[in-house]
Amino acid sequence: MLLSVRGLSRSFGGLTVVDDVSLQVEEGTAVGVVGPNGAGKTTLLNLLDGVLTADAGRIELDGRDVTRAPAAQRCRAGVGRTYQTPRPFSGMTVFENVLVGAVHGAGLRKGAAQRRALDCLGRTGLLPRANELAGDLRLLDRKRLELARALACGPRLLLLDEIAGGLTDAELPELIAIVREVRDGGTAVVWIEHIVHALLEVADRMLCLAQGAVLAEGDPAGVLADAKVREVYLGSSVEGLGGVAAVPAAGDGLPTGDGS
Repeated sequence: MLLSVRGLSRSFGGLTVVDDVSLQVEEGTAVGVVGPNGAGKTTLLNLLDGVLTADAGRIELDGRDVTRAPAAQRCRAGVGRTYQTPRPFSGMTVFENVLVGAVHGAGLRKGAAQRRALDCLGRTGLLPRANELAGDLRLLDRKRLELARALACGPRLLLLDEIAGGLTDAELPELIAIVREVRDGGTAVVWIEHIVHALLEVADRMLCLAQGAVLAEGDPAGVLADAKVREVYLGSSVEGLGGVAAVPAAGDGLPTGDGS
């Protein structure tokens, strides 16, 4: 088991944001994470990659306890991450941004780092913009850069926080293909996303969080058909949500931000 999470909890003041969450992810599989705004989804990723430290619980990566390991150490151990709001080094070129991931994230040197960076730019469709300043990119290309930088770290576990947000329907298939390729190459993926039909193209399992706790987990179609999930996430007023075909597509009223 690549990632094993048991009893993970985190509170801020008197508010419990992640409440006794357990999760297991095997190599080469993808877990989709859904839930209403404020459910604790982004906080969960922050605990997995070391940005935050858990109050309770245990995180193991390939059998090794990393619960207290800092983010930089987890990155070198194979945890890559994208953020819902892109965070490029605005004064550096697109290529230099990805090179940072290859050098400092993966520990590669010179030629190997440059080759990794160029490969990741090609995979994400950013190679034509390699010499542009990252700060000049439009939002959609900043999203691609987030993914390219994470891939440059050579992750064994890739954490995606609404990477599809802001993409057009025409751009989604390319993104989905990239994430699927990453998964099929043996990398485990944990993907938070409100564009549910994108998750369904990739996720082998799905987890629904509500008020920081696991509401449902299992087969994606089964989770989305669960009455509790429909009530707290999709809303009890959604008609005909009996299976995958009834899941709303992007723009059909699903919330667009996590808020957690």
